[in-house]
Amino acid sequence: MSTLSPSVETALERFRTLLKPAEFTKLVQVLEQDLSPAIRINLLKQDPDAFIQQLQERYGWYFKAVPFCPSGFELSGQPENLGKTIEHALGEYYIQESASMLPVEMFDLPAEPAPLILDMAASPGGKTTHLVDRTHDHALVIANDASSGRIAALRVILAKWGATNQAITCLHGDYFGAHLPERFDVVLLDAPCSMQNLYDSPSHPLREVSAGEQQSLSNRQFLLLRSALQTVKVGGQVVYSTCTLSPQEDEQVVQRALDEFGAAVQLDDLSTRLPHPAPALLQDGMNTFSSAMKNAVRLWPHIFGTTGFFTARFSKLDALPDHHDKYAVNTNQRPDCKNCLPDKEINLICAWMKDLYGFDLQASLEAQYLTILDSGNALLLVPLRLLQDFSDLPLSSFGLNAFKRIPNGHQISHELAARFGHRFQAGIVMLDPQQSCAYLAHQDIFLSHNSNYVSGETVLLKNEYGQVLGRAKALKDRLKNLLPPRLL
Repeated sequence: MSTLSPSVETALERFRTLLKPAEFTKLVQVLEQDLSPAIRINLLKQDPDAFIQQLQERYGWYFKAVPFCPSGFELSGQPENLGKTIEHALGEYYIQESASMLPVEMFDLPAEPAPLILDMAASPGGKTTHLVDRTHDHALVIANDASSGRIAALRVILAKWGATNQAITCLHGDYFGAHLPERFDVVLLDAPCSMQNLYDSPSHPLREVSAGEQQSLSNRQFLLLRSALQTVKVGGQVVYSTCTLSPQEDEQVVQRALDEFGAAVQLDDLSTRLPHPAPALLQDGMNTFSSAMKNAVRLWPHIFGTTGFFTARFSKLDALPDHHDKYAVNTNQRPDCKNCLPDKEINLICAWMKDLYGFDLQASLEAQYLTILDSGNALLLVPLRLLQDFSDLPLSSFGLNAFKRIPNGHQISHELAARFGHRFQAGIVMLDPQQSCAYLAHQDIFLSHNSNYVSGETVLLKNEYGQVLGRAKALKDRLKNLLPPRLL
């Protein structure tokens, strides 16, 4: 007797004719098994091998490497509290289905010069953080989402991850092709889709999709893909992906782009990026596709034990015609070089960081091509490329909250402490397990002896494992808790 839900059974029938009988049998067998949860390690904060060993010892979790993502790992069984650990709260890993790790790994991302990247439909931010990791937070990543209701979640994820070379926009995808042609080195379009991935879950239930809705989605996806191909530079790459197995949203969209742009674009061969090929369809029963379609990737669940997924990568070989009408966008926030701190003040902050924490902030600013900008409420680490190349781009947020001004100096932010604290050499307080629990419960740490801390200084707190928990203000008898209320 089948253990599949009625919605999965119905979806399977729609795809039966796309697979050979033996392959279809394998697919059904895999769908009757539980899907393994997966996480991707934050490379800005952790070494994957050492970190996985720590998690295994601490929680008893067992891991298997995701075959196409070096920082991705599947967990055996159904581990408890995966989203409730201190490691997750501190942004040391991201819970992400392994198939969703595929698109970012398909890019060729040169280390030098750092590429200019657009994530066109970014929220909630998992793939954006992956782009940040793959470029070691040196490339400028513009994370866009057309829905204003999804921007807050995107902002939180990027802040928790510790990304500095990033900015968030809330624009229709057409804006980039129309207003910023041939501006980006690479573009990721993880397109809004019907999510027909053959897995039914409370958060993403499978549902019937009408023919009209299917066609509407396909049209929207093509227009976004067209904009992505227009905004990427000649010689650049666009990765198109969906979490659906619907040919109307996958191969048919890609074929439409190939037909419209001809020799100006090329569908790149991705087969060597996988342990074994997972080619896209050459026909779907109604349409026959270009022979180049085999270069794209269609992840049926039985191939690598993932949800259903589709990915294709285009290289742009020539300029494309402009199909867009220009339109005005109103915004109150644009980066302004006039708000950048003068070199003298930046040097004073860097000297203070060196003296108090033994951290060479100046070296990080230079290596990551950052400056410090006064936003009114805080001092931000901001990408210089954003100020130089995108002064007119409407932004929702940008950079990393780093400091606030206080009487007689500055105070480091939680975001700065979480991002760079593992490189501090001084100004550190090690907490015992009881003190760590109290701190994470937003309690002050009372001291049983006279401390050597200078009253009023902000110190970095680490737990018994050496993990950066956050900051505290040193007072005569206690460490005042500065943990942000939203964190835990």
